[in-house]
Amino acid sequence: MKRLATTLGALCLAAAPLALLGGGGAAGAAGAVSRYQVETLTITATLHAYVTTNHTYTVTLNPCTDTFTGTGAVQVSPTRWLPIETITGTYDGSTLSFYASYPTPAPNVAYGINDVAVVTGAFSGTGFRDYFPGTKPWPVTGTVAVTATTDYANHGAFVSSDPGADAAHSCVGMPITH
Repeated sequence: MKRLATTLGALCLAAAPLALLGGGGAAGAAGAVSRYQVETLTITATLHAYVTTNHTYTVTLNPCTDTFTGTGAVQVSPTRWLPIETITGTYDGSTLSFYASYPTPAPNVAYGINDVAVVTGAFSGTGFRDYFPGTKPWPVTGTVAVTATTDYANHGAFVSSDPGADAAHSCVGMPITH
């Protein structure tokens, strides 16, 4: 009888850590964790003032720093877009800041917006326009659409797909911490 009680006690102690995990403990570690992924942002912006201009950008968001860079185009007629713009900025899922410039045909022309709230994919606020000798306030409205372009199960899968120091130091595939 003493041997049976000792055996049952040892089995209970061995099972205790599993009971503490519960039914979802193992499943949560296997894949239910939200992870950083590479994302593409499509940003449309309309500047409203004495001239209304429409702009569209496709950028790659760095999920580790919430920064992006990319290129875009400005609409010069109802059917013609000039792919002449570059854009840099930050987007954290709820706040957008960017600076867009035209290298040609009009260098020194740029516009942007700082820390505007994005609500259900739309933003509206007072931005700025740099136009030759000065900067002026400029109303800006637009949209931000986010598309995940990767789906790594974990950081190791990301590093395996792109070996090297950059991938090893990236947060892609890591559990989201903010």
